[in-house]
Amino acid sequence: MSDSTVARYMGAARDRISTPRGSIVAREMVEGISNTFAVEPRLIEVTKGVYCYAGGSISIRTMIDAPEGLVIFDTGDDIEDGERALAAFRTLSDKPVRAIIYSHNHYAHGTVPFLAGQDDVTIIGHALVNEHFKELATGFATGGDFPEAMPALTARFLAQFGSVLPESGPDSGFAGTIPMGKRRGTVPANRLVTDGEVLEVAGLRMQFFTEHFSDSEDTLTAWVPELGLVLNNFLWPSLFNFYTLRGDVWRNPASWRDGLRVIRDLAPAHLVNTHALPISGAESVREALDGYIGAISFLIDQTLRGINRGMGPAELREFVRLPKALAQCPHNGETYSEFSFFPPHLYHHVFGWFDGNAAHIHRLPPAEEARRIIAGFGGADAVAAQCRAAAEAGEALWALQLADYLLCAQPADAARRQLKADALREMAYRSPGTIARHFCLTEALALEGKVRRPVAVLPTVDDIVAADPARYVSFQRIRLDPDKACNAQMTLRLHIEDRARWFALAIRHGVAEFLADAAAERVPAHAELRLSHRTWAEFYVGKTTLAQALDSGAASTGDRAAVEAFFACFDAPVLDSE
Repeated sequence: MSDSTVARYMGAARDRISTPRGSIVAREMVEGISNTFAVEPRLIEVTKGVYCYAGGSISIRTMIDAPEGLVIFDTGDDIEDGERALAAFRTLSDKPVRAIIYSHNHYAHGTVPFLAGQDDVTIIGHALVNEHFKELATGFATGGDFPEAMPALTARFLAQFGSVLPESGPDSGFAGTIPMGKRRGTVPANRLVTDGEVLEVAGLRMQFFTEHFSDSEDTLTAWVPELGLVLNNFLWPSLFNFYTLRGDVWRNPASWRDGLRVIRDLAPAHLVNTHALPISGAESVREALDGYIGAISFLIDQTLRGINRGMGPAELREFVRLPKALAQCPHNGETYSEFSFFPPHLYHHVFGWFDGNAAHIHRLPPAEEARRIIAGFGGADAVAAQCRAAAEAGEALWALQLADYLLCAQPADAARRQLKADALREMAYRSPGTIARHFCLTEALALEGKVRRPVAVLPTVDDIVAADPARYVSFQRIRLDPDKACNAQMTLRLHIEDRARWFALAIRHGVAEFLADAAAERVPAHAELRLSHRTWAEFYVGKTTLAQALDSGAASTGDRAAVEAFFACFDAPVLDSE
């Protein structure tokens, strides 16, 4: 069976190496990644007329030299990323780009450079891809069922991809990194396809599959029979990231597995992937797919087996471990995510937070629990001594747990913050995958005051202005503080003057109800506030206060005291760091 979490993080540390940037990483991470993922930019010829640009970023871009021009599969993470890929492809061909295919919405943001003034390029995507673009346009991360949570989701996105880590040195990011400040060059798809649909694309017959999805519901697979080629986002260079620590929409492992089966049944000779290095040779392709399918099936079946034996999420982390034969498949390496993250997530999808142990229905608050545990150990000095002893013995996981108790009881204590930072750094250096490594290092550096760890990342003023004004007026409701509102019952009507839109927020019983348009105009209001969409955006993100907007004339009202009393019931914007 594969290694357990306890074995990896308790006991002697495994080999670690320093990368050219100085990053300290587990040797198994570097060796595993190099088998399936390009860490340096290069062009790869898959078969005649099919080339991949790999290693330029987290995604691979593909160019097909088709009879009527070039077909591009994915364009990249941002404009600069797209420009790099285009420059590489232009060393091979100067033909015009005739079509672009999006595997999903994540790597469709380098499109603008590929169009180069052309207005006749067919851009092919899943039927849902443009809806995902709309969501992305209003924030850095998608909010899933609750887009109001985007600030927190975006902050965790930045932690996962090492966006605030140093550029060099032992704590710098490695492999799965995405820089901040990206300029998106997204262009919506102009040809949406359905499952099984066949199109003639730049002189090549292609079939598209959309029924199943991997990490996004708009996943698109393309089959080019003439070339024996499949282009896909199902086979990754490491374990399927069924659950990502940053949080996201539900990723169904059964759909991921079934999408792989569709590809396997096509029996392609060449497999081009969104992240993993391309594979050629029908037998090699099938072997990789079978190993990946097997790992997902094992996860599903053994987690459900454990559930039916009465196990909770903590037990499942150790119970469901890949057999050696599956763990040794190159694409099943834990270089991105760790297998132990997945069984608890599937459990929570079945049952929610309750693990079946009645002792866990009600728990002491974390700080109170920590204080009592520390007292039971004989006091803070005794716990700190045991924490240091555990660290010296290589018991990184136990050292981290003890340090966490200490810090939970006194969050501002500098010595306790350093204890936890040291334990997190050791966990990071042992991690086989980039996700856990980046989260641990981001928190460690934040505890030491060396970086600002994002807690919530608000949209920019321009993001808000580009969206429907209803979106962020509605989002104001989740800032209501019920203690401040007390028994208040009042309604504020807002007129976004340059959009000629009326909205209202009605506070009743500690809840703020949002009303729009005709409903907002009809509701009896205690006060009205008139302002532009941009002024609302600046107020929403904290770039201006209500008093400043009113004093400058950017906002106006007939009853300033009532408006100020209304907004006093709400939290101020959460800033982007601790």
